Amino acid sequence: MVNPYDTYVKTSVETASPIKQIVLIYDKAITLMKFTIESIKNNDLKGKIDSLYEIETIINALDSFLDFEKGGEIAQNLHKIYQFILDQLITVNLKNDTKLMEDLIEIMEILKEGWEEIEKKI
Repeated sequence: MVNPYDTYVKTSVETASPIKQIVLIYDKAITLMKFTIESIKNNDLKGKIDSLYEIETIINALDSFLDFEKGGEIAQNLHKIYQFILDQLITVNLKNDTKLMEDLIEIMEILKEGWEEIEKKI
């Protein structure tokens, strides 16, 4: 059975501008990061592993979207941040470090806000 919410989200992403799509992707990653914290607190190993896998997939996708030729220093800096987040996700997984995940959420929220500001200006 098709979940109406999933259909709505899919349609929202497909019809959004490229910048809005990036913002929505950040939203999804942040939601999954919060879910990871809850999974750790509830000793839900499967939930934690599944959400970490999805977060990793999203961060790798964001990294693959970078255009180093056009994006220059900004693209390089985003690449470094994404790599840092991916490295830290390993620590979150191994140590069940919810504080570290909260720090990663903060980084993602700051980046998302930057994209939202760009979206407002176009």
